[in-house]
Amino acid sequence: NDIALPHPVEHRGENIQRVPNYRLILVLVILHFPLGLFDYYAGPAALLHPAAAFGLGLYWALQKKVRLQRVALAVGYLVGVEILWRMAQVPIFWEFGKYGSSVIMIVALLKRGRRSIPTLPIIYFAVLIPASVLTLLQFDLSAAKDTLSFSLSGPFFLMVSCWFFSNLTLDEGQLRKLFTAFIIPLLSVAFVTFFFTMSIRDIQFSDESNFATSGGFGPNQVSAMLGLGLFLTTFSLLALKNDRKYKIFLAIAAIFFAAQSMMTFSRGGVYNAGGALILVALFEFGDPLKATKRIVPIAALIVLFFIFIFPVLNAFTGGGLEERFQDTQSTHRADIAESDIDLFLEHPVLGVGVGAAYSERSRILGYKAVSHTEFSRLLSEHGAFGGIAILVLIAMVAVNFRRSRPRLERALIIGAATWSILFMLNAGMRLAAPSALFGMTFITIAAPVRRSKRRILRPIALEESLRNGVLEFSEFVPN
Repeated sequence: NDIALPHPVEHRGENIQRVPNYRLILVLVILHFPLGLFDYYAGPAALLHPAAAFGLGLYWALQKKVRLQRVALAVGYLVGVEILWRMAQVPIFWEFGKYGSSVIMIVALLKRGRRSIPTLPIIYFAVLIPASVLTLLQFDLSAAKDTLSFSLSGPFFLMVSCWFFSNLTLDEGQLRKLFTAFIIPLLSVAFVTFFFTMSIRDIQFSDESNFATSGGFGPNQVSAMLGLGLFLTTFSLLALKNDRKYKIFLAIAAIFFAAQSMMTFSRGGVYNAGGALILVALFEFGDPLKATKRIVPIAALIVLFFIFIFPVLNAFTGGGLEERFQDTQSTHRADIAESDIDLFLEHPVLGVGVGAAYSERSRILGYKAVSHTEFSRLLSEHGAFGGIAILVLIAMVAVNFRRSRPRLERALIIGAATWSILFMLNAGMRLAAPSALFGMTFITIAAPVRRSKRRILRPIALEESLRNGVLEFSEFVPN
């Protein structure tokens, strides 16, 4: 792979893509089923998992000969597996997914001399710093450190992700590999939730999110990450060119993700994925022939899911699943967001300070509540500077979409930005995933290289021919 041509090429009118290594993918998926349970039951030995994942990523980051595309695979894996480590209570610090990924990215960029950070991500993070001063004045040093880490680790990782992915150019095959790096650990999460759902007797289903079917962890976050798996697999079916074997793998994985996300009884995961995929599908309608080939099979898959899978799940929950998804209430998120707006109006310049809104909301709501919406939190805790941060986020998406050229690149920007924003609307920035997906809107997708009947030589053959003096420049096509 390290000496493969950097772009797929066209031959006789057909695009030649790298074929996925199915044996490797199958082995990794099978290994990740028991690995998820190992994280739950191994105690301190479970530290081997994050140590190995982070260690490999850092090793690749330090090797200048290793391309950034491979480093991105390590980051994608860390982002995907973060929720599993939280579910299993692996003894690592809480924000390891964000800071660990940031370290790998920063080391890789500096090692390769990529020191230029895009302006807008710097502005986004810089405008969040003033309110941090209020936090240092209101909390003792230890509490201030924890509060700032909890609230600003997500924005910091978003800035680093934008920096990293702005230096990344991927062809379609490499983008598929990056998605797979996310999907494999997320399949482990799906398996764990399935395992505990099947092994726990007499699960009580109500009209609220269910911890038992979420691996014992917060259903909101588990559902959101399973929804990410649903988004990535379905996006791959919609926008990427896959052979039959990989389409089957993606279809089965998408159904598994959708079923387990629903079974958490938290609606956010399916809603986030659905909202992002609807926009991607609408974008695909710009090419009617392509839309017919790719959207119709997805629609058929959805119909089959609701005919065969959903009734089984609904019966298992005693009808509770259907009742849950018919409920359109926001579970107090709207009330919390309104209290954030009230706090912003009371403190319009700097806000109440990072982390201070938690206690301030009790004065308005009558109870303490953590914000689930990142955008209202920005206004209440950062004031006008938080408003600027929101505008900068919008500007980044607009600028990236405007500079994009290949259709796949535009679809990626629309889908990744929408999923990230929807995640922030209902789960804040509690996980690394929304920051990573937002950063991926900075990726450049290499357009396929069209070739004539002239032959393209592998680098080794090219070097041999040059040494033997038998190659003319007209015989090969430069990148």
